[in-house]
Amino acid sequence: MSILVRENIPLSPLISFKVGGPARYFVEPATAAEFSEALSWAKQKGLETFILGKGTNLVFSDLGYPGLVIYTGKSFHTVTWDGNRVRAQAGALLHTVVTQSVGKGMAGIQHLAGIPGTMGGGTYINAGAFGQELKEVIVTVTSTTMDGRLVERANAECGFAYRHSNFFHWNEIILETVLELLPGEKEAMQSEMRETLRKRKEKQPLHLPNAGSMFKRPPGQFAGVLIEQAGLKGFRMGGAMISEKHANFTVNAGGATAQDIHDLSSEVIRRVKENSGTTLEREVIFIGEFLPWPR
Repeated sequence: MSILVRENIPLSPLISFKVGGPARYFVEPATAAEFSEALSWAKQKGLETFILGKGTNLVFSDLGYPGLVIYTGKSFHTVTWDGNRVRAQAGALLHTVVTQSVGKGMAGIQHLAGIPGTMGGGTYINAGAFGQELKEVIVTVTSTTMDGRLVERANAECGFAYRHSNFFHWNEIILETVLELLPGEKEAMQSEMRETLRKRKEKQPLHLPNAGSMFKRPPGQFAGVLIEQAGLKGFRMGGAMISEKHANFTVNAGGATAQDIHDLSSEVIRRVKENSGTTLEREVIFIGEFLPWPR
């Protein structure tokens, strides 16, 4: 195998929460061919595979990941433009694409500025903020099956919904996303982007490790409001804490473990259900083995 496979690589430095154990095997492909090679190798070894971008919406178990982690955060991030269409590899930062679009006077994703994930992850969950979602501008998504077959799908085939897509159910890996934007007024969009970034800084605990919103927004309600009404702002378990700045943000207040974050989110679900009758659904994805809560 030509691509370098490394063993027992710590994942916590690559995860926005800065928690979690090591990857048993770890590769960094730069091309679709190297992706296919890595997948074939994992299949031959009978290993599970996980694709890791910037690690901003997930938590790996403290036990780590027993299979192959394919990391796109450094080497699989090409962005190319053709008029008002942009083609972005899965490892490209969503914020980079947003910044480029505004610089070119292209509208449609300026309110997604500051989302700290990749295009692959953003496409997977249909990232959105302040009234805009990627599903509104996605034209096609190219993925690969676990046996290396490339598949290109139109937007309508991807089943995009609120923080969801059909990729949750398909055993495939997103490689590339094509967006189509509309010409806009450049100065106005720059102003909108600056305002979006200002709101994020003002309302979100960006000074502490976190993964953005911990819970999805319940229909007709706000998770942060429900959490605050349950008296949980500032509530802490181990090193994990509900932010005092924004109740739908869980932060690593110092020395948190992945299990701490899992336990805290479980306790929040329990108490909010008890207080309001609403069952919160996690937006952050937990990977690997976690002990159940309460214990």
